[in-house]
Amino acid sequence: MYTIGQFSKIGKVSTKTLRYYDDIDLLKPIHVDSENQYRYYSDEQVLIILLISELKEYGLKLEEIKVVLDRQNAALLKEFLMNKIAEIDNEMQRNLKLRNLIQSKIIKIESGGNLMETQDLKVELKERETLTVASRRATTSMENISNVIGKVFEDIYHMNLQPSGPVMTVYYDKEFDVENADIEICIPIIKKVSTEKSDNLKEFMGGLTACTTFIGPYSKLGAAYAKVMKWIEENDYKNAGAPYDIYLNGPRTVNNPDQFITEVCFPVIK
Repeated sequence: MYTIGQFSKIGKVSTKTLRYYDDIDLLKPIHVDSENQYRYYSDEQVLIILLISELKEYGLKLEEIKVVLDRQNAALLKEFLMNKIAEIDNEMQRNLKLRNLIQSKIIKIESGGNLMETQDLKVELKERETLTVASRRATTSMENISNVIGKVFEDIYHMNLQPSGPVMTVYYDKEFDVENADIEICIPIIKKVSTEKSDNLKEFMGGLTACTTFIGPYSKLGAAYAKVMKWIEENDYKNAGAPYDIYLNGPRTVNNPDQFITEVCFPVIK
């Protein structure tokens, strides 16, 4: 048998970690001396501690590792590892997008661009028509909005309908929460059925809106929001509903985020 000190060297983990593994029933010593409470480990446990350390390097959670060891289930381990690969792929895509944004910023700096970019945003009043839309409301992270949009397009397809306008996102939160945003995705459709026959169809009410058109990545839309909010205050209007974005183009049609065109709209009353 191995002492806890010897076993920590074998597994390249601290004795504190081994005691924690014991506490959570992940890896218990084969024997504990009743007099001095010294822990001892067996030859058979060497492969277990090495596997635990390996799976931790892959990024698996201790709870996942424990389930795999308890069940001795190779198929379950494969599922966890495939999920981890998907997480890594998503992270790589996010890092690639971030790299491209940083590279674009460097190019602008090298070409003599300003540290803080500004647009000559103009606010105008528009009387919006009421639209029939396919919609889904969700509390989700900002990164997941594209998945909600995809589900609305799936709804439109399954109902054998056709989109008739650009995607809109309505924001219901009073305070912005990037991880738990209360949003609604609405896509105008060519009306063929009654909205009363489907939970995913509704009338998107029109009315007076203060709007501005912003060109650039979604991460900088705050400038457009600030412009419209200031205009509303200076011109003695009041908010009359949740603001929404209209994506006049986007990632589906344009590769460069600097070319995204978004209309920011605030329902207002005098």
